Parts: sequence; structure tokens; C-alpha cells
Amino acid sequence: MLTEHDLTEAIAETLRSGFTGFEMTRVALEAAQLELPSGEGFSKRDRVRAALEGKSRIRVAEIARDIGRHTKNFNLEELGLQVLEESTPPITEITRRDVAKCFGDDLSGERHVVGLVGELFPGIGSVANGFVVGKSLAEEIDQHMVRNPGDWDVEYLFDRIGAYQCSRDRFARLLAAALHPLCVRGDYQQKLAGEVSAVLARDGYALVRAGEESSFPIYAVNPIARGVAGAAKNLVFASNGPKPEIGFADAINNDIKILSNEDSCLVYDRPIRRDGLLWNEVVVWWAAREATTSTKDAARTLGARLQASLASDGERNFFNSYFKLYRERLGDRLPALVPQVYLHYDPAIVKTLRHRDGLKRQRMDFLLLLPNAHRVVIEVDGSQHFSQGGTPSLALYAEMVSADRELRLTGYEVYRFGANELVGPQAVSTIERFFGGLWARHSIAGAP
Repeated sequence: MLTEHDLTEAIAETLRSGFTGFEMTRVALEAAQLELPSGEGFSKRDRVRAALEGKSRIRVAEIARDIGRHTKNFNLEELGLQVLEESTPPITEITRRDVAKCFGDDLSGERHVVGLVGELFPGIGSVANGFVVGKSLAEEIDQHMVRNPGDWDVEYLFDRIGAYQCSRDRFARLLAAALHPLCVRGDYQQKLAGEVSAVLARDGYALVRAGEESSFPIYAVNPIARGVAGAAKNLVFASNGPKPEIGFADAINNDIKILSNEDSCLVYDRPIRRDGLLWNEVVVWWAAREATTSTKDAARTLGARLQASLASDGERNFFNSYFKLYRERLGDRLPALVPQVYLHYDPAIVKTLRHRDGLKRQRMDFLLLLPNAHRVVIEVDGSQHFSQGGTPSLALYAEMVSADRELRLTGYEVYRFGANELVGPQAVSTIERFFGGLWARHSIAGAP
């Protein structure tokens, strides 16, 4: 891991040897908001060290990035970005290669590809970076992509310039430059941006309109609003009887085993993709579990089993309306609406505890696992959520909103319905209005 010392020495070396003119050094320092102390008998390297002393690792990384970018020092800028991107999800090489394939053999459209690439990868002008003796990489790119178009495709170009290993920031700026209206415009620009954005979404990023020029959009790569960190591993749901006793079959792999009351719940034990969990995936799992070859029969019996876990008319109406409204509209893209899902699991019976309280909100009424690790919790609140013996209880209410806060802070979305909203003539329109907004928020295709 890069330390403050590593970054400081890299900055000091750049400012010591990279500039000879006072004005150039001054402008570079202003770009990084860094002021060197004056002093007789001290070298510029020592003055840089003194200026950076006591600054945090992140601040030193920002200074390295800014000076590197201003001076076109690729290595220094990448060192700073390496630290600044440590806590953010990467754009993987797999995704970068698939992005390259979207461009085919033309990265720059109406611009000269060497000029576009050279702004972000200044090393291509060096003869040392070319494969052919006496030729720079820039000259090779010109030969194989401009004078002889089609010799190289963009996937190979990215390999040669280092676009698969560079920082996420540099790769994002490369895409923004390639999609700038100086390169491509009109319908093709929007089509290409859509294709690239769909690939980036696998890693949690998307192209967004960051502005416009001459009425044409300018794009930037932004992170998609992310859901819960970590992968979903065990889904224990549809509880309709005594609380199951759960143990680890393999604690290292986080494999669980139902030790007792197995019949009172279901355990979906297949891998859950980052794109979420679909209803047809649960039906296929149920068909295998029940040893039936009829998907239609599996969907019917699974629906009946899930309905058996619902505790109120409001929950039943919510569940049934969901499938009536969206099963045909969304077809194979319908997210699974999973009822009575265990969130926290406390192996002890609360009344037997002596030294602590039981875990709060052990079950969720409904859970949707949507693309990009978004987990949507839907609660149907009867009077038991805020009153005790018919008397309003601030303690119960506080417990409920406290549990909501904890869920939201870990990335869950929590939506509550009063039970009376989900019964009566207005219930279906209420449910449809809710899901219309939810589908729009999460860009669920085909769900008006």
C-alpha cells in the first residue's frame, strides 16, 4: 500500500527534476494548492517534504493527482488516483474490454485518435513505448487506425495504451472524450452511450449527461446509487409457523442448515446475482425442490405456499395485487416479491434472555432484491406496530423507527404502508402508484 512517504517522494522528485523554470513550478503548485516554504540552504526536494509534512495520506494523494495532471506526469497522477480510488468499486478489466467492443475499430469518430488518446496517455509519443524499432506508439496507432483503418480494433488499442490497468478516473475520462460531440453526434452518439452505459452498469457505473455543447450531450461516468454492500447468500423466508432453529453446516462458507422446524420456512440456497432475484428464478428453484417438470404447476404451488405465510388481509392483498398487475407486464423480468424474510436471526427465545435484549425486527414483511444490490423492504403496519393493548406506545414507535434508520444506513430502502391503505376500493391504485414510482426509480424496463 502506498504511504504518505511514497507519495511525498514522488511529488518531490517531480518538482525537483520535472521543471526548470520558476513560472512552470509556480503554476503547478497553484494547481495543487501547495505552497513551498522558503529557506536558504534547502533544496527544492526538502522544501516539498516540509510543505507536505503533517498532511493526511488522502490530501497528499490529491496533491499528487493534481500536480501529475497539470504537468502531464502520468505516473504521479496515477499514484495519487490509486490511493483515492482504494475505497471505491473498480471498473474491472472484463467490463473495460466489453466497453472497448462497443466502439468496434473506431474510438474517436471525427477526431484524430492519436490526439484524443495522447491527452490522457502522454507516453504514447515515446519511441520506447512502440513495438516497432524507431517508432513511437503514437506513430503505430496512426498507421494502423488512421492510414490503415481496421488493422487495430479498440480492444487492442486499449491493451497497447494501458487502458485496462489505468485508474478508473482516467478510464472514465477516456470514455467521456470518445463520446464528446466533437467525436460523435446525433442518434449514433446516444446509441453508443446507451450501449457503453449498459456494460458499465455491471460494475455499478453509468454514463450520465453532464452538460451539453451546441445542443449535443456531454457525458460523464458516475457511480450508480448503490445498495447494500456484500452479496446476498442465504434467503430464509415464508415463515408460517414456529421459529426455525438455524445452525451452520459450514461456518467458513456461511452455509446454513435448518436444525428444527424446517417445515415452517423456506431457504433459497442458490446464488443470487448482483442483478437481483427474479420470480422465474425462484419458480425454477421450487420446481427442482418439488421434483416437478411443470413450470406452471410450480408457480401455482409456490404462490400458495407463500400466501400461507402472510399474516393479514393487507399483506395478502399487496401480494396478490403485485402479481395481477405485473406478472404479464414484466414476464421474465418480474422481480421476486419475497414474503416474511428473516433479516436478523436470534437463536435464543427472547423471554429466556438475561443479559441483553433480543435482536429487533427479525423478519421483514416483504423483500425485493433489485439490480445493483438494491434491497427494498416493504412493511405493512397494523396497530401492533405502534400500540400496546389498544393504547398508543411511544416506545414501540421509537423501536420501529430506530430499526428503519439502521436498515437505511446499511443501504436498504424501507417503505411502510398502513394496513388500512391495502384494503378497500383504493388499495389496488395505491399499490400500482407505489410500484410505478419504484420501477421508475430503479429503471425496471418494461414497467410503466
